[in-house]
Amino acid sequence: MADWDELLAELRAQDERADSGGGRARQARQRKLGRGNARERIAALVDAGSFSELGRHVLHAHAADDDAGLAAHRHPGDGLVCGLATVDGRPVAVYAHDPTVLRGALGRAGADKLCRLLDLAGERRIPVVTLADSDGARIAEVLGAIEGYGAVIERTIRLRRRSLQLTLACGLCVGGAAYTAVLGDLVAMVEGQSFLFLTGDKVTRVVTGAETAIEDLGGPPLHAKKTGACHSVLPDESAGFAWLRRVLAFTAPGATADPTDRPTPELAAIIPSDARKIYDVRRVIDALVDAGSVEELGAAFAPNLVTALARLGGRTVAILASQPQHLGGCLDANASRKGADFLALAGKLGAPVVTLVDVPGYLPGRKQEEEGVLPFGARLLVAYGEVGTPRVCLVLRKSYGGGNVLSYTADVRLALPTARVAPMGVDAALEVALGPEPEQPTDAEREERARRRAEWLRRHDHGWAAAEGGYVDRVIDPADARRQLHLTVASLLLA
Repeated sequence: MADWDELLAELRAQDERADSGGGRARQARQRKLGRGNARERIAALVDAGSFSELGRHVLHAHAADDDAGLAAHRHPGDGLVCGLATVDGRPVAVYAHDPTVLRGALGRAGADKLCRLLDLAGERRIPVVTLADSDGARIAEVLGAIEGYGAVIERTIRLRRRSLQLTLACGLCVGGAAYTAVLGDLVAMVEGQSFLFLTGDKVTRVVTGAETAIEDLGGPPLHAKKTGACHSVLPDESAGFAWLRRVLAFTAPGATADPTDRPTPELAAIIPSDARKIYDVRRVIDALVDAGSVEELGAAFAPNLVTALARLGGRTVAILASQPQHLGGCLDANASRKGADFLALAGKLGAPVVTLVDVPGYLPGRKQEEEGVLPFGARLLVAYGEVGTPRVCLVLRKSYGGGNVLSYTADVRLALPTARVAPMGVDAALEVALGPEPEQPTDAEREERARRRAEWLRRHDHGWAAAEGGYVDRVIDPADARRQLHLTVASLLLA
């Protein structure tokens, strides 16, 4: 029987093998590319000394399968490093693909230990952080890899209602790795380094015969601007880890603070009283919430609706805001989808929802109807109805037509004196009532149109119409907006 010296020597050797992943040479190449390995990435994110690893020494079961080429790649951990840790004192479940082992492809052994981690996260309702760099399912394991990834995806879906799931794409995310990333809540990518796609450039060339650049298939610009799958693009991995820490900080309740620490008179200077003039609603958000607390998500996708996490009086809040700088603040299919996904995140975080409204309605036209503005608009309504946290709406200026989806389900509706709430704008209302204005109208037609316009403006184009009708609960002074929002949110949380 081996003595302690022999046993400890074997332990040190096994630890060395586990730490070296696919080998020191492969790790050196990874660093030369400016990328960390799996363990370095985890260490850069979590609190020092807090990582408790699961399945550190697990091996895949195909050592003798020389035909599959796996015998030479039987590395401890099987290409996946995972475990429990803390980030700024808060518990997380974290896992990182090891690109030095078979390009980070997931096999059955790695999938089994990952499923254990996801089960633990679900039971304890703790966030899951993925540091993704994987070719997807390990093709050489055939059905074993398919079954393993199926089990991982099943748990990822199950976790959607229980735990926050964040992904930093550090490198390639192909097939199943891309699926699990977008099935979660938020995805960040590294500029020039991260790629998400179901089928890469080689498969695309084989199947379609077309040469397609990897950046066009799944680079950050595609997913940040067009698909909406990427919520933030960072310049390097270090910035990605900082982003993860900032987002995770919003899971903490935060200490409540005095909302009168600063008034908000600047709102009157930011928001033009003329509804036709544009402004940047981000300045409004900055004026209303705690200084330096805003983390905008998905800024490049559907920029006509701003979605951001922030703190208001120390409390985490989820903010949706019309952005007049893009499409005049109109909603469209993409903005509706973006808003619905963000509300699901707000519900998971338990964050009250603050909606800032300056919306002329939904963007009209055949293209929007073809892109699904109706079902996505309905999905936004459902998301507001199901969020389960307090919902406060502040109408800044316009709230017309279908755009009232942003305020329909609010628990409390506030408005500035510049607010206008109506089924549609005056020009659209006249078009519906009287038809298109003739190129050469008669005097009687001009007089009738002018009379109808004046009557519509008298009834709807003032800040008190919606309040007098009971739709708006209070018209507030812009200088008092921050305090009023804070008090309203606090009151709803106590109700």
